[in-house]
Parts: sequence; structure tokens; C-alpha cells
Amino acid sequence: MKTCFKCKTEKPLGEFYRHPQMKDGRLNKCKECTKRDVSSNYEDRREYYAEYERKRFQQPKRKAAAMEYQRKRRDANPEKYRASYLTSNAVRDGRLIKQPCEVCGEKKAQAHHDDYSKPLDVRWLCRKHHLGVHGKQSYDFK
Repeated sequence: MKTCFKCKTEKPLGEFYRHPQMKDGRLNKCKECTKRDVSSNYEDRREYYAEYERKRFQQPKRKAAAMEYQRKRRDANPEKYRASYLTSNAVRDGRLIKQPCEVCGEKKAQAHHDDYSKPLDVRWLCRKHHLGVHGKQSYDFK
């Protein structure tokens, strides 16, 4: 057991990240407090991190790696890729109108395909709910 210096709660060692420079090999702040601090820092310095990522992506090695990842993803999932670009083209051409999230009403929504063989049959979901439909975790920094 160990006590977090931030929340003053005693927790099992597994609730603390490993840290080689600490005497017991674990950070003195619990995982929950660490995650909250990282999220808060990111939110407070969002512009800095956005600029950092823009500059980082301009490196030829990183651009090439991103392009290779995209190519492999398209090759592995041709039906998904086809549905995605047909949906984008339909929105661009005005044949499909973007809608707010059907769950929460958020204006910024993404197209979700229940069946990739029907590329224009979409549900509009915000990022949080879209990730939820796919069984992936989403983090809300607000």
C-alpha cells in the first residue's frame, strides 16, 4: 500500500505508475491524479501542443510513416475506405447533408456506417459517441 501525495488516499501499489528513480520504484502520485494532471496541462496548453504536433508532422520521416500507415489501412479495409470516400464526396456534392449527433445534438459530427456496403446510409455521431459505438474509450477533457 502507498499513499498518494496529491489526493492523500492510500491505495495498492498497482495504482501507481512505475518510476525507476523513486525508492520503491513507483511514482508518489496515483494513476488517477496523474491522468487528471496530464489532462489539465494539455487543456491549459492546447495551442502549444497543437503547434508542436504541426511542426513535428512536417518532418519527412514522420510524413512518410503516416502515409505508409494510411496506405496499409486502406489496403486492409477496402470496403471501409470506399464507404468513407463515397460519403465525403456525397457531402461535398450536396447529395448528403451533415447532421448533428443523433445522441447528444453536438453540431460537429462524423458519419458512422452500420453497413459499409451501403456507403450513403449513415448515422451522424459526435466523436465521443462514435468511439463508443465502436467500443473504444473516449476521453472528455471538459
